Amino acid sequence: MAVNRALIGHLLAGDRLIIAGQAKSHCVAWTVADLLREIQQRDPQLAQRVYLLEDCMSPVVVPGVVDFSKAANAAFAEFAAAGMHRITTTMTAPLNL
Repeated sequence: MAVNRALIGHLLAGDRLIIAGQAKSHCVAWTVADLLREIQQRDPQLAQRVYLLEDCMSPVVVPGVVDFSKAANAAFAEFAAAGMHRITTTMTAPLNL
């Protein structure tokens, strides 16, 4: 599948990119991973413009069957290590938003 570099360029042209969605462990994680790969190719400092709104997403969990919470948290830890911000809607600390 081709990368839509024009869209990524548009998204990264702003001062901040706030990301939320379903499912944190799959769709969101894969999309953010694709975005991060592109950021790392362009300028790793761009990762600091990305804010992951974690309480507006959740991992895939089917009680008693499967729980992708650990995978989601591991992916988001990698995103944070790359410079992206993990935030919530209830944070009161300055977010530079």
